[in-house]
Amino acid sequence: MDRLKLLLELYENDQSDPFTQFAIGFEYHKSGRLQDALRWYELVLSTDPDYTGVYYHLGKLYVDLERIEDANEIYKKGIEVCIDLHEDKDRCELQLALMALEDD
Repeated sequence: MDRLKLLLELYENDQSDPFTQFAIGFEYHKSGRLQDALRWYELVLSTDPDYTGVYYHLGKLYVDLERIEDANEIYKKGIEVCIDLHEDKDRCELQLALMALEDD
């Protein structure tokens, strides 16, 4: 069974799990289905805005979609969430992504 199909089945069993939502978005992003990935990453944020891992990947997706201002904003929002939650690793990753975006 392919990974995406399995994840979609998991989602059907528990539609409130942000990890499953994120993993589905990640699989779509990885396969180049950017609009599908966007829908799933945004679902993660609406389900659990404290799911810090999604901010980095959503920012990267915005870059892929050439939505640079949106990437900038989501990285900054993710940094704020990480600071509030004391998630230093994710905060550092987002800060590096933001600096790289600003350097381009």
